[in-house]
Amino acid sequence: MEEPKDRAFVNGLARGLAVMSAFKPDRNRMSLGELSKETGLPKTTVARLVHTLVKLGYIYADPESGRFQLHPRVLTLGYPVMASMDKRHVALPMMQELAEYSRGTVSLGIRDGLSMILIERSRDSTVRALPLDIGSRIPIHTTSMGRAYFAAAGDAEQDDILVQIKSSDPKGFKQIEKSLRAHEQEYRQKGYCTSIGSWENDVNAVGVAVELSNDALAAFNCGGPSSRIAEENLDDLGKRLAELARHFQTADWVGQLPPRPYKGVAPT
Repeated sequence: MEEPKDRAFVNGLARGLAVMSAFKPDRNRMSLGELSKETGLPKTTVARLVHTLVKLGYIYADPESGRFQLHPRVLTLGYPVMASMDKRHVALPMMQELAEYSRGTVSLGIRDGLSMILIERSRDSTVRALPLDIGSRIPIHTTSMGRAYFAAAGDAEQDDILVQIKSSDPKGFKQIEKSLRAHEQEYRQKGYCTSIGSWENDVNAVGVAVELSNDALAAFNCGGPSSRIAEENLDDLGKRLAELARHFQTADWVGQLPPRPYKGVAPT
């Protein structure tokens, strides 16, 4: 869990949170054995943690299958955080306009470990395939959103991200760090980061970082299949997304719709 030298660190709390974090959209029902494997904790320890979380109402035990899943009560933990990010609501009209212009999708995400979690999402009406939904995770180092976030993060947070990457992928660490640093330079030069087939082979995107109303760092992206968003169009979309982020960042109209017209105007 944590190095023994940190005497203020509460291992029991960390383990309980690890169990709750083990559940994923594609693994929302798990047995004690699966939870033990996912968390790396002994099955007896997991059993005690799950028993406590069931008693507290954060995990539900299916009486028929004996498997466990998160109870909707866990949403009460996240609501205060989402409510403090009220400024994200005013981004939606702007995101929708850019999604329609690009014929793709526009998302807003925040960091969790080595992932970006989507907290808002807009898509062009002609996008037929079901896109990633709010709450979905995408990796930091291969996506334009994650790269923009890394580029805008402070030194301490960048170091934390790199330490986690080195721990999870020691063989690929040097190449990943080199890529992130290159995109950090790209962000400084252009004001946005690109992702050209690095997350999914046929997906291109651009990303720009912003701060939410609670000063939390976040990032936008705009992307889609290469058949809709060609590589040669990324510069235009990057400038438009940077303008969207600037418009969003400097606004003082939290809780209201953005001033009109916006129409995804690119910087001159």
